[in-house]
Amino acid sequence: MATFAHHGRTVVYDRAGDGPPIVLLHNAGTSRRIWDEQVAELRRDHEVFALDLPGYGESQRPATGYRLVDYVRMLDAFLDEHHLTDVVLVGNCLGSAVALSYTITRAVPRVRALVLINPLTWNTVYRGQQAPLAWLSATLPLAPLARRLALPDLVSGLIIANQLGSRGRAQKLQDSRTLRAPWGDTGRLIALDRLVQDFPAFRALDSFTPGPDFPPICTIWGAQNRILSATAGAALGATTLHPHTSVVLPDCGHLPMMEDPGAVTGAITDFLDALPADSEFTQVEAVSPPVDLGVWRENAREPDQ
Repeated sequence: MATFAHHGRTVVYDRAGDGPPIVLLHNAGTSRRIWDEQVAELRRDHEVFALDLPGYGESQRPATGYRLVDYVRMLDAFLDEHHLTDVVLVGNCLGSAVALSYTITRAVPRVRALVLINPLTWNTVYRGQQAPLAWLSATLPLAPLARRLALPDLVSGLIIANQLGSRGRAQKLQDSRTLRAPWGDTGRLIALDRLVQDFPAFRALDSFTPGPDFPPICTIWGAQNRILSATAGAALGATTLHPHTSVVLPDCGHLPMMEDPGAVTGAITDFLDALPADSEFTQVEAVSPPVDLGVWRENAREPDQ
């Protein structure tokens, strides 16, 4: 375990292996530990970084700073700190949104390729089965409760089971301490509450169309995802993202890196092996319709301290 200081807050990460860099970004409600099996394999040929996003895992909980733009700034600072270029960004849900948003908004990104697992956008969340809960959370003033609440094992087990597909439930991943622990930590729910409040910022990801110089994209979806809509995800790929590689895992849900780690790792390595070895991506060019970065610009004046 190593640490990185960002705006006076400690961000925890693991670093392993040697070679072309890969950065792994987890989804909301989990931690860097969801990537353990991918790290064990990818470290053989890559330098792998797995981060706990601020407010999750062992990283510190800021009073504020849970917006998409805040996570993008943190990732930018992390890549700067470690002098990482030609990096592969791999994310799940929120992690995918951070990776994609970073690459879109940086004039000279240092990204070689993107692996977007169950990418979180406005459409994928509000067309998912959990949309009524997302709407309710965005409407009610839940922050004071979220700062004080820790969920008992029974409740956290039910929440995790709802995230899994049939494959994960058959493995009883709902009993995994890696997945249960974050839900039982008092105050950790504030990060989820703040994420829901920031959902309008994710609208821009539904309208972005990569230009020819944009880094190649691989998408991976769990077909049984109850949190985000795999159907909306397929439409996202077909109409805007146009990924180089698209993988659907029929018996997985929201956590395919744990439900079927071999398939996810294999999809990542196959995608990277198919890319030119000397690829360099030095600019981003969007094609019509252009990305609406209004929300990011509005919120980009000063970082939350």
